[in-house]
Amino acid sequence: MKRILSFGGGVDSTAILVTHLFTEDLDIDHVVFSDTGAEADATYEHLDFVEALCADANLPFARVSRAGETITEFTLRLGNVPVMGGGSHVCSKKFKGEVLAKWAKATYPGETITWLIGIEANEKRRAVFTPPAGDTAIYEHPLIERNLTRADCLELLKTYGLGHVVKSSCVFCPFLSVEEIEGLYRNDPEKWELCREIEHKFEETSPIRHQDWIDAGKPLTKGKKQRAPTGMWSRDSWAEGRRLFLKKIDGKQLTIEEWERHFDGLIPVQEVA
Repeated sequence: MKRILSFGGGVDSTAILVTHLFTEDLDIDHVVFSDTGAEADATYEHLDFVEALCADANLPFARVSRAGETITEFTLRLGNVPVMGGGSHVCSKKFKGEVLAKWAKATYPGETITWLIGIEANEKRRAVFTPPAGDTAIYEHPLIERNLTRADCLELLKTYGLGHVVKSSCVFCPFLSVEEIEGLYRNDPEKWELCREIEHKFEETSPIRHQDWIDAGKPLTKGKKQRAPTGMWSRDSWAEGRRLFLKKIDGKQLTIEEWERHFDGLIPVQEVA
């Protein structure tokens, strides 16, 4: 039996690590971070700090990643966005969950793995999920078990000098809040241009992949979950209104250019509805 902290680099998983190192032994054998290759600079700086902290405590710390390409390269190659219409969350599945499971199997062959997952007490719904077929791992949620909310976690981190921890996510995460999208636009022009490149590639690719499916006679793969064959899309998600960021203004997802005009006050909110 091995107990591994799935370290996301943000407030929740850092709060678990701080709890283990300074207040209560959670019997953690290893800390592991799965790197999508698209985290914010502040997150990578925090990882360096945490890795040194673990080294001082003789607690193994590992950084792993999906072989072959980052999520940025993956997204641009396929011309999609991390969350497609009717699809799964690519970041969590392909660049986090699958990578961690593969690492654990190779590092601790034959061992039963208990994953410690950072989900706050006020987000219990996130702890309810169906494990992949054949998954024998055990999942624990230390923050929920100790009734620690986000406010509690932030206070804990501040107490031990880690008040600098920021939310961890891909810089082009579809789930960014309006405030986070605006912060990216105003403070990080290089990464904002990456968001533009990803969305424009998606706009270009979506109708082509959908037309390929139509031209092929609208085939569907066989099996429990039918979908268009690889390389074809059964939906033109761009035409349906799918954009990079999922947050809506007056019921509509905005393009990168519409977000810019919105933040600069060049168009009233109702004009993008």
